[in-house]
Amino acid sequence: MRIPVSIVSATQSILIFLIAFVPQVLRATETREPVFIKATCQGKISSTVLSELRVQIGSSQKYRVAERVEDEGRMDTVLALYMSCTERKDIIAIATVYGKAKCLSSNNCHLSIDASSISSDLCDPKAAAECGRTLFKALDDYEVKPNKPPLVY
Repeated sequence: MRIPVSIVSATQSILIFLIAFVPQVLRATETREPVFIKATCQGKISSTVLSELRVQIGSSQKYRVAERVEDEGRMDTVLALYMSCTERKDIIAIATVYGKAKCLSSNNCHLSIDASSISSDLCDPKAAAECGRTLFKALDDYEVKPNKPPLVY
């Protein structure tokens, strides 16, 4: 049985389209800014806050979570978020500071912390998820702030 030429050329056209444009679409999804989070938040409630923050970053159009500072070998400039959480009875205290990191190799990374970005928040344990969303808003507000210090190598 012979396959009509029009079906073969249509199949070839689809394959050419997929080969040409799928990599561009995949690269476009990688344009979200990587965010590396280094957190000491091991309590039950503060873990919920951290988890919600990660969800907010991962579901945003602008950012994505980088599990490691070298961003899985991409060596991008990474927005760094350092967090320290403390829980006592009915209150959670969270300290944050932002910076930028850039790796030249997997063992050669440079981090610049913006000391002016140091902040602390108190979170109600009944609103841990809301606190995570508030921390995400603070991250976004920081990132659009003009006159941030440059990354120093």
